[in-house]
Amino acid sequence: MVEVFDYSTPPFPMRTFFWTCVLALLFLPYVAAQDLAQLRKTIEDTLPAKLPDDLGKRDVPPEIVAAYQKVVDTANQIYTLPNLDEQNKRWTMRLETYARIPLAYTDARTHYARLTVLSDEMDRWGPKEFAKSTEEHVLKLGALLAVQTGNNTTNINRQALAQRMVLFAEQYPGADSLSLIDSFLRDVRSMKSQTYRDRRLAEIGPIFQEYYRSINQTPRVRLLDTDIRRATLPGTPMILRGVDLDGREFNLTSMRGKVVLIQFWGTWCIPCRAEMPDLIALHEKYRADGFEIIGINTGVQGDDDRWVRRFRDTTLFSGKRLTWKILHEGLNKRQNPNRETATDFYGITELPVLILVGRDGNVLQIHPLLSTLDSLIAEALEPKFDWTEEELEFIEERKKKEQEEINQLLERIRNESPAPSR
Repeated sequence: MVEVFDYSTPPFPMRTFFWTCVLALLFLPYVAAQDLAQLRKTIEDTLPAKLPDDLGKRDVPPEIVAAYQKVVDTANQIYTLPNLDEQNKRWTMRLETYARIPLAYTDARTHYARLTVLSDEMDRWGPKEFAKSTEEHVLKLGALLAVQTGNNTTNINRQALAQRMVLFAEQYPGADSLSLIDSFLRDVRSMKSQTYRDRRLAEIGPIFQEYYRSINQTPRVRLLDTDIRRATLPGTPMILRGVDLDGREFNLTSMRGKVVLIQFWGTWCIPCRAEMPDLIALHEKYRADGFEIIGINTGVQGDDDRWVRRFRDTTLFSGKRLTWKILHEGLNKRQNPNRETATDFYGITELPVLILVGRDGNVLQIHPLLSTLDSLIAEALEPKFDWTEEELEFIEERKKKEQEEINQLLERIRNESPAPSR
């Protein structure tokens, strides 16, 4: 028997499912609206009345942090609601931004990147004063992160941050914007590690220098000149002229072909004296291979040339005296009043400073660690050949020709050799 199905009238269970779906679709916007209203009320009831004072200078109380975190979590719930209109989305983002600011000061790793995105949104459509305030917090937080070192710091693009500061200063010109950049540079210059400090300055210095130049801030440009000149030394020639303790003129170009370690130092500088035994050992080990040390006494804190000369001739380090050439900047200044000293030219503000220069006169590294100097010097002294393409082709052809001559000789020897007797 053949069963005939009547598709014009669905079975009862199918009709039930159909109408359930229809009612659900009709009811969904109502449920979403109810959820939105409740979530908005949660944010309004939770959000503190105003931001804490002195953000970044004191800890935010735990209960306030918890309140701001609840606002952020609630905002994330709102974003997941279906059919969220633009007006409610912007309202939520604005209050999320308000809550993220203090949270970013307490946990930048978690909140800084999102706050940066929110600041960009505020700049597009937010109230102008709120947008300005938000971006100011982003820049202050970025500056704090940019001077941190170690494995647990937040990864931040410092060049992008510097460019962002310049854009902010151009958008909101005035003393506040200028002081924001000045404060950032001051914090970088105050970093304890000379290596990290100069790496930061090499990245951000040229960006700020160009901005300072555009607004005719000549003193700031000049100060950055020395920072950039020192920080960007690796891979470039070092300019060094002066007068040694015996009154003779010296120019670093005369040392081409040798590996040279420049040491800025002072007799009063305890870390300078502490590294002398290691430098003496390195000088003795590699001098015959073409390694030299040039000491630059900065001539401050009572280091006149007579005292430094006496220090060189009488002071023993592990039973040994200093045997390398020492330039004295005070003596240099007396003999050449119009010539800028190396200390001023490269902005040397703390001692000691070590700079390693290669055979070609280009700087290999600034602030090398004593623990790595031995291997750095040994590598720099290794002969290196920079062949041209023509020279390499000639060498390759010569190798082939020599191999052919060897093969021909072996063939002739085999042919001329008597057959082995049996």
